[in-house]
Amino acid sequence: MAASQKVIVFGATGRVGASILEQASARGHRLTAFVRDPARLKNLPAGVAIAVGDVYKPETIEAAMSGGFDAVIVTVGTDPLKPSTVVTDSARAIVAAARKCGVGRYLGITGTAEMPNQTLLGRISTFLLRLTPVGNAARDHDSAFQAVSSSGLDWTLAGCPYIKDGPGNGVYKTSTIFPGGFKIIHPGDVAHLLVHELEEHRHSNAVVGLWY
Repeated sequence: MAASQKVIVFGATGRVGASILEQASARGHRLTAFVRDPARLKNLPAGVAIAVGDVYKPETIEAAMSGGFDAVIVTVGTDPLKPSTVVTDSARAIVAAARKCGVGRYLGITGTAEMPNQTLLGRISTFLLRLTPVGNAARDHDSAFQAVSSSGLDWTLAGCPYIKDGPGNGVYKTSTIFPGGFKIIHPGDVAHLLVHELEEHRHSNAVVGLWY
């Protein structure tokens, strides 16, 4: 078992965030879930602290981080078919608070569109993605990626294709290059990658894609 780390999780009420709380707490990490509405936290693992706040209120993020953390994990998301800037706005606010509060490690999620692709199929897939309604989410993640990658923090992002409901089993493919094509991943396995990256620290300043 890896050494226990103190971690604050944003997006903790979502599918990936909830899986992170479950998996990371089972591995002995000390967690705080940052949420607007604590009532949305279902089946909260024992020992997980709660910080109530709003990513659009920077003072609440800073207050939550003031106790000192080894890392922040960000899984904020929204409906990918609707125009939104919530992923970008969250990333910018959390990065600013992390820098101010001395939290040097940032882990989170992004899309495969933010991954480098060195194959023709990969380039075509990314281009076509931006022309579909899901392009709304890609553009939001693009701007969030810029905020994180230029932050000066030690960051790692999970490059996610379509996140489909289903059980995670810890078995999936990973790559730092997107090969193209339609791929899926389950929420629990996105969490698995991020929790193990937290512990093993294998990929600094990189997007690591994962799919079946």
